[in-house]
Amino acid sequence: MTMMTSSLGNRSLGGVAHADLSKMLPPQCYTQGEWFERELHAIHFPAWHFVCLSSSIPDTGSFVTRRFLERSVIVVRSEDGTIRAFLNTCRHRAAPLTTQKCGKNAQFKCPFHEWTYDTSGNLISAPGLGGCVTKSDLPGLNLNLVSVQCEVTAGLVFINLNDENEVPLDAYLGNYIDKVALPHQIQRMHCVQEKAYTLTTNWKLYIEVDMETLHTNFIHSRSIGSQPVRPIEHDHNWFGVYHKNSLSPALFPEKRNLAFSPPRDIIGEAAEGTHFCVIMPGFFIVTAPEVMWWIQKIPISATRTSVNVGYAFHEETLARSDFNDIAPLYFERLDQVILEDDQICEYQLEGLSNQVQGHYTPVEPIAAYFSALVGSRLREAGYE
Repeated sequence: MTMMTSSLGNRSLGGVAHADLSKMLPPQCYTQGEWFERELHAIHFPAWHFVCLSSSIPDTGSFVTRRFLERSVIVVRSEDGTIRAFLNTCRHRAAPLTTQKCGKNAQFKCPFHEWTYDTSGNLISAPGLGGCVTKSDLPGLNLNLVSVQCEVTAGLVFINLNDENEVPLDAYLGNYIDKVALPHQIQRMHCVQEKAYTLTTNWKLYIEVDMETLHTNFIHSRSIGSQPVRPIEHDHNWFGVYHKNSLSPALFPEKRNLAFSPPRDIIGEAAEGTHFCVIMPGFFIVTAPEVMWWIQKIPISATRTSVNVGYAFHEETLARSDFNDIAPLYFERLDQVILEDDQICEYQLEGLSNQVQGHYTPVEPIAAYFSALVGSRLREAGYE
């Protein structure tokens, strides 16, 4: 992995050479709206964004709604089995079609004037047009739901809000699917618990926390403890670290002997350890041999971040007679670690409000890499 860092020169600081440190982005990059707007245009709008597992919308009419970058999106399994995405807006008077987070509908009927759409987004009823328009005329009105690019790979559903995007999802993800998703059999996993909330922090701070383990000895001394990792060879839009473990890192240290066994077809590195990965811009996904969890960060503003958390297990694990007895041990530990990270990210933002630039130590190379990657994406888009 190429680590992109900003050298500080060669003066010493407390016995450590400045050349061993690298600078964080300038503090205004975490707090100011102008920088945030640049990130939206250069990093977030061009990107593919994770929505859910395909197993979360298994049947015709199964749907979820998500909010990305101030846009509400419906993702639904259509009658032909295809998973599609649409803006959650009626084409009549632009009201939302639904406020439900998930559900199952044969049709989407706007509660305002009952304009109705099928699961492929086609307008099938339009009260108010009277006898001048028959049902057979509706397709010619060009008033179907506004489509959003949506693709599925290895059981992961993504959308892209950029109308001009020409990069397929598989190309965007590069070798992530072959290197991580398929070995861990993500396509056979089911989400069993999910939650969403908002934090007062910058989205980048949370990604940086995800990608360094220096803090685990201090912030997570009871919940994780020491967790040595090594960088993973990666492609342009994802990066991560690997932790080799004989006992599950998804449980409290004293309870790791109670972990579920991984499915038999999980082999190689996937059976011997855990991949902690970030798919740009803000999808942190962790795949252990027997469990997967994610913490997705979607920026609302420079200092407000929407967070979506999910926990998933393989279908064989869900079928175990002791699943309901052991699964709460996972939820307890994962909830605790995520809470600790939530709190430290909000705490860190308070210090950055003083406009003092921070640094990365030599044991935080992936956090430094991410910071430099953000800077390079902005420069590629023409921002200085």
